[in-house]
Amino acid sequence: MSRSAKRIFGNVSVLIVLVALVAVLVVSATSPTLLKNDAKLTAEANAGTPIVQAPSTPKPTPEAAAYTSSAPKTMSEQGQDWADEKINQYLNGNGAHSFNAFPGSVHGDTVRWSSPADGELLITVKNGWPPSALDSYANLFLITVGHESPELTSVTVKTEDNSVIETETDKTPWE
Repeated sequence: MSRSAKRIFGNVSVLIVLVALVAVLVVSATSPTLLKNDAKLTAEANAGTPIVQAPSTPKPTPEAAAYTSSAPKTMSEQGQDWADEKINQYLNGNGAHSFNAFPGSVHGDTVRWSSPADGELLITVKNGWPPSALDSYANLFLITVGHESPELTSVTVKTEDNSVIETETDKTPWE
């Protein structure tokens, strides 16, 4: 088959697919019964299926909402908000939504974090990690998040039992 015949065949194939897609869209938009649920069939299909309702959470009263929104945050709450922001920056920078995205690593064993002082981040991981793993985590965190947050001056990574603690304060690993 010649090159021009292949090109014509390919163009015709693409055209046929596009026409078919447009036809499906037109039919689904104009047909009132296409893609609509039949309530009777749905009820029959769901017969015997237990219905689980989500637990109801109480809604705050307007007075409580007004009080909480106008009350200033404590230094501890502000520090935790800042620490949460830095953790989210780290996760987002690594394309993750949680530490579950790092199974089998020191990152994946992160259990909590806080900010003991301005510019300082304290990360706690599960026990059993050597100092080199904690040092690597602290260094990587400081480099990646510290690049975007000059106020981040140190990252301390420690185990839950405080047996191993590593602190990084240098944002330039090549020096």
